[in-house]
Amino acid sequence: MKQFRDPRHNRIAGYIMTAGGLLLMMWGTHYPTAEDPYNGKNWFLIVLSAAALIWSVIWMVKTVRCPHCHQILNLKISNIDICPGCGNPVDPDYPADNVKKPG
Repeated sequence: MKQFRDPRHNRIAGYIMTAGGLLLMMWGTHYPTAEDPYNGKNWFLIVLSAAALIWSVIWMVKTVRCPHCHQILNLKISNIDICPGCGNPVDPDYPADNVKKPG
């Protein structure tokens, strides 16, 4: 089973976690309460969103790496097909006998 191997999919999962954290932050800072129906805050949602944002950064730094040389890949939205460090495709199913040795 090839769970969490493709860095392109891991980057998309990190973006989804980041978007979820930002939505929770937005909802938590504008949560209507009985005391203040317009500018109330829900601290539980704010802490939960901060945890989601921190987790998404840790997730992307640990999993968005080249499967061959394990160098961290660019976290930009653009798709990266070739690792800038070793020059191999970032597809984890790329045949191992075609892999160039880094260096």
